[in-house]
Amino acid sequence: MVTLEGKIRVPQAQREATAEALVEHVALTRAEAGCLFFEVVPDPADPECFSVREAFLSPDAFAAHQSRVANSAWGALTKDYQRQYEVSGLDDPVSEDETWMTKALALADLASAVGEVPVGALVVLDGQMIGQGFNQPITGCDPTAHAEIVALRQAAQMQSNYRLPGAVLYVTIEPCLMCVGALVHARVARVVFGAREPKAGALISHPKVDNHSTNHRFEIVEGVLSDVCGQRMSQFFSKRR
Repeated sequence: MVTLEGKIRVPQAQREATAEALVEHVALTRAEAGCLFFEVVPDPADPECFSVREAFLSPDAFAAHQSRVANSAWGALTKDYQRQYEVSGLDDPVSEDETWMTKALALADLASAVGEVPVGALVVLDGQMIGQGFNQPITGCDPTAHAEIVALRQAAQMQSNYRLPGAVLYVTIEPCLMCVGALVHARVARVVFGAREPKAGALISHPKVDNHSTNHRFEIVEGVLSDVCGQRMSQFFSKRR
């Protein structure tokens, strides 16, 4: 994952034009396939600056973004603005888990768009996605319609089997107790999640499986794109306050 953080200084005479151009710039960037997170907001400590935070899946995705911006209206407008950026991760390889988690994040965005808590999940078997889902208990009037449950249901239907041996579930946020129970019953092989859920997480935050004599155990991998997954949650709840 490639991340960039810093500031861009906007001349006073250009602030209105910059603010107007920024709307399209943010929308286009967030729509890019490799964009995980993108935010440009006024800096409360310095009225002449905007704070910039962005994350891209890979160096190639970051380079493609830079190329598009250089040839865009935003690039033309801001080419002479002063910038102070720090970039990290340009030499880091992209793992298969990160690639699938990116797709789960896109599902989380679908949840957020309809007012649901932004959690996305998908089930992968032999390198193929066989189920996907996002949080929809409110819109579906279904208390069990967490992202993991929706994805598991779809995968089970796809396989014509309520057991999913060898399958991997990817989810942006640590599963709750209900979802952990479903994962045990589904006999998945691995569960990969992004950010911890300190209040309701039932794998690491409040481990439940190890405290009970269940007849199935699965591998747990945490922290895949955790910062980005956590930011989705933070942004969602900050807008609701």
